[in-house]
Amino acid sequence: MPTIPGSYNKKIRNIRNKMIALGLNETLSYILINDKEVKKFTNDEFEEVKLLAPMTEDRNTLRYTLITSLLKIYEYNIAHGNRNISIFELGKGFFKKNGEYGEELKLCILMAGEFYTGINAKRNVDFYIIKGIIEEVLNSMEYENRYSFVVPKNPIKELHQGQSAEIILNRKKYRNYWKITPRSNKR
Repeated sequence: MPTIPGSYNKKIRNIRNKMIALGLNETLSYILINDKEVKKFTNDEFEEVKLLAPMTEDRNTLRYTLITSLLKIYEYNIAHGNRNISIFELGKGFFKKNGEYGEELKLCILMAGEFYTGINAKRNVDFYIIKGIIEEVLNSMEYENRYSFVVPKNPIKELHQGQSAEIILNRKKYRNYWKITPRSNKR
């Protein structure tokens, strides 16, 4: 049988490596969520993608944002006594717009408790630590001086109004998340 060559996206691999080097742990979560959660943490207009025959009603819709999935991992860790959480996921969100199905690769970071900044050095996680991590990732991808963080004009109701921001990259808004659009799989 003929073989199909795999793809290796160096940009995505570099993002993963950068996040791990910054002290975050990668996690993989379910892409199926409850349909009541799919419209949370976004103001975007889209139709959810529901399964025709779900095995359970708790997981009957494809996720749009990764935040709800990471919140479940956070709740699990808190229930088991882990208060210092620094995780990220690089995964897909699914949607239907104008009758067409689509998917976007998204990066989501969730941090709580204390963040270890070096040997015997730690700080409580706040907005600025997460902002610094995002800046490090953007700078490593050669977007330095091409992005800014602005106060959202239409804030997402589930986010803290004084501690959330929109990322403007090349004068284009990326709402409270950063979309990755690879130019090519080869580099």
